[in-house]
Amino acid sequence: MSRGEPGHPPEVELERPQRHWQRRQRDIGYVGWASFLMACAATAVFFAMVDPEVLSGTTTPGWEISRQTGYAIGFFGFWLLTAATSVLVIWLVRTESPAEGEKGLKGRFRGRKDGDGNPRRGQPRNPPGTGSGGNTG
Repeated sequence: MSRGEPGHPPEVELERPQRHWQRRQRDIGYVGWASFLMACAATAVFFAMVDPEVLSGTTTPGWEISRQTGYAIGFFGFWLLTAATSVLVIWLVRTESPAEGEKGLKGRFRGRKDGDGNPRRGQPRNPPGTGSGGNTG
């Protein structure tokens, strides 16, 4: 029996919809992965110079912390620290003001533009009654 005969379903190709990650999911992935890698590096460098058993005896008197527990506490502490800085970086990038030439700067320069139509930066405001305020020299 061939595929075009009655009683046999026609051949249909189904396309899978592409699933793109949403912005927040990507941000969580960026923060998690970057902070994990940096915590690994920070833990390796820190504990190459510091023994966790000696550190626990001087910082937490009365607590018995094994070497492996000290490594784990240090790793998760570095991971938390680097994750916090990564979140701060993403927040700063997302909240920055638009760059020069993008929407949002039109009213900021009050119509003062150079010869190419670009807003002038660092020019003082025109005092009332002084004209356009460009370079008169």
